[in-house]
Amino acid sequence: MVELVFGRTIADGLVVSDADWQRYVDDVLPLRTDGFTIVDCQGGWVDGGQVVREGCKFVVLVIESQRLESLKDAVAEYRRRFRQESVLWMERPCPQPMCRFEGAP
Repeated sequence: MVELVFGRTIADGLVVSDADWQRYVDDVLPLRTDGFTIVDCQGGWVDGGQVVREGCKFVVLVIESQRLESLKDAVAEYRRRFRQESVLWMERPCPQPMCRFEGAP
């Protein structure tokens, strides 16, 4: 399982718009994974003793290890497209039966 946090603040005080985010999701994420969940969030970090906050998107993906390289490309595309310094990437093993997609019986 991979959890990603995408900051939405761009240099010069601009923000990744909802439309630009949706284009990224539509054009990039489906090519790298079979499914994902997106949640709006608020992030922050300390810079020179001051807390800096920004809106963000928290994305959860259940992904096979052989697709991780492709997901790295998706993160690089976000950073390039929206001039981001970083995207938070949290990865943890998710063995069966702990992580699975539940479907209709």
